[in-house]
Amino acid sequence: MTALITPSRPSSLTTMAMGPMPPWRNDEEAEEYARDPKSFLLELCEMWVPSCRVKHNNVLCATYFLPAFEFLPNGQKFFRSEKSHDEALWQGKIGLVLAKGPLAFVDEPSAGVFFHGQDVEPGNWVQWDIHDARQCTIARVHCRIVKDTQIIIDWDDPRIVY
Repeated sequence: MTALITPSRPSSLTTMAMGPMPPWRNDEEAEEYARDPKSFLLELCEMWVPSCRVKHNNVLCATYFLPAFEFLPNGQKFFRSEKSHDEALWQGKIGLVLAKGPLAFVDEPSAGVFFHGQDVEPGNWVQWDIHDARQCTIARVHCRIVKDTQIIIDWDDPRIVY
């Protein structure tokens, strides 16, 4: 039997799937993601984000997925049921800001849009209505593109949303 060799980080050959998918590829990455999803996603995207130029008032976010398990205080893993994990997978209602367009969170008085100083930055967790965001997959990272006015909350911890 031939073993599949899986790179630890995505290659250009792994961009075919467009639907929601967890960002980890193996058990080791699943643990890394469960411990620190923000660092994991930022590291995963660091090779392509600098070449991304988001336009207008759009915000590009890496979709947050509930980890396959949580670490309990005693160090044991609490695995989620497949059904609950699948439901969270399709929700895709919170993500990590990766980049934003030059007009994002800029007041537009002629359209009656005023942000009153509210803004988001790369590395912030933000929430949107699942019907407002466009999906795309970039280098195996499932992303959502939302307009600045469609971001409804920013969070310190994305697990609170689920």
